[in-house]
Amino acid sequence: MSLTVEQTKELAQFPAPLRALVEAELAAGNAVLEVGHSFPAPPVGAYCKLANKVSTRPRGSGAGLDFYERNSSLYSGEFTDAKRFYFVIEAPDPPPPEPDMDAIRRARQGVPDGLARPAERPAGSRGELAGEKTSSSAAAEDQARGPDRPKLRRCLIATESATGAERVLHFCDKRPPHEVQFALERELMTLFTAAMDDGKLRLLAEGEVNGARHRFELRFEAALFRKNCYSLRVEVSWAGQPAAHRDYFRKTTDSWFGLWTRDLMAANPPGEGEGSADRYRRLSEAALQAEAQLDSVGAIQQAIVAGIKRGGSYSTAHKEGGTNIFWRDGVFVRSDYGDYPDHKQFADEAEFLKMLRQFCQWDVTRNAGKRQFSDFDTWKLILRLLRPR
Repeated sequence: MSLTVEQTKELAQFPAPLRALVEAELAAGNAVLEVGHSFPAPPVGAYCKLANKVSTRPRGSGAGLDFYERNSSLYSGEFTDAKRFYFVIEAPDPPPPEPDMDAIRRARQGVPDGLARPAERPAGSRGELAGEKTSSSAAAEDQARGPDRPKLRRCLIATESATGAERVLHFCDKRPPHEVQFALERELMTLFTAAMDDGKLRLLAEGEVNGARHRFELRFEAALFRKNCYSLRVEVSWAGQPAAHRDYFRKTTDSWFGLWTRDLMAANPPGEGEGSADRYRRLSEAALQAEAQLDSVGAIQQAIVAGIKRGGSYSTAHKEGGTNIFWRDGVFVRSDYGDYPDHKQFADEAEFLKMLRQFCQWDVTRNAGKRQFSDFDTWKLILRLLRPR
C-alpha cells in the first residue's frame, strides 16, 4: 500500500522506531487506515491505525517501544514511545456475536426451539426471525383463523447463501422519511441517496462493516393518518473473505442488523393502496428538499456551529475515559476526562472546526472500507454525529 502525501508528512513526525514499524508492516502487506490526532494521542502527538495486527515483530514491549493489549471498540493494541505522544494502533477486533435472547427465554420457559437461527440453517434457506411465521405456516394459521380475521403478514424476511445474506424489516414510525434517513445515517455512518422510483421514495447507501460489503435500501411504503410505513433492506456480501471466515460473518449478520434496527418498531407491511396518496407525496417532496440549503462545505459547517450554539454537543465514552464538546460562555469547549484529562477552549471557529474534523475522523470512516469520502460527505457525516439539545 502506498501512503498519501499527507500521511507521509504526518508519519515523518513520528519517532524513528514507530516509523520503522509502520514501514515494515506496509512492506509485509498491512495497510494504514488513518493517521489522526485524537485519542489515544494527546494534542501534541498523533496516531497511525493499521488495518491488521502487527506481524513483523512480537506484540510486546521492547526495542524502544511500549506495547499495551487493548480490547475496545477503538483499537485492539497500541505501540507507543516513552512519552506516549505517538502511537501505532491496530484496528479493533470484531465484536462477539450477541446472545440469542429469544433462545434464552425459550430455554427458561421450557419452550422448544422450533425456529433455527438463520446462521444454523443450510445455505440458501429462507425464513423469518423474531417469532414470525414461514409462508406455509402463516397460510395454515390464516386459514384456521377464519375469513373474518386479518391475515398474518411477514415483517422480517431472512435469506442466506454461502457468500451473503439479506434482511428485510418492515416497520412503522411517526417520523417523516428524512428524519428516519438521518437517524440511519448516524447509526450506519454512510449517506443515503434519495430518489423517486415508480412513485415510491427510495433511498440507497453502501458501506463496509468488518470487511463485509453492505448495501442498504430504505423505502417509504405508505403514509397513514398517524404514522408512516417503511421497509429497510440490508444485503450483505462476504464473497471476498477467505472461506474459513465465512461462518463468522453468517453468525454475526443478525447481531449487526439487530443493533442497527433496535429502535425501530417492526410491523406488518401496508396493504395495497393503504394510506393517503396526497400525504405521501407531500412527505416525499419534503424529504427530497430537507437539506437543499446545505449545498457546500461552508453551509454544513455553519449548520454545525449553529447547532452547538443552540445546545448541541459531541461526545465519546470508552473504558479509558471520554470527551465532551460543547459551547459555553461564548467559546467552544473540548473537555477530555479519564486517563488523559484535558480542557481546551476555542474562540476561533476555524480552529474549532479543524479540531472537530480530527475528533470525528474515526467515526466518519469506520464503515468506509476503501472508499475516500469527499470533504462535503465528510462534513455531512460530522453533522449527523451532532447530538441536539
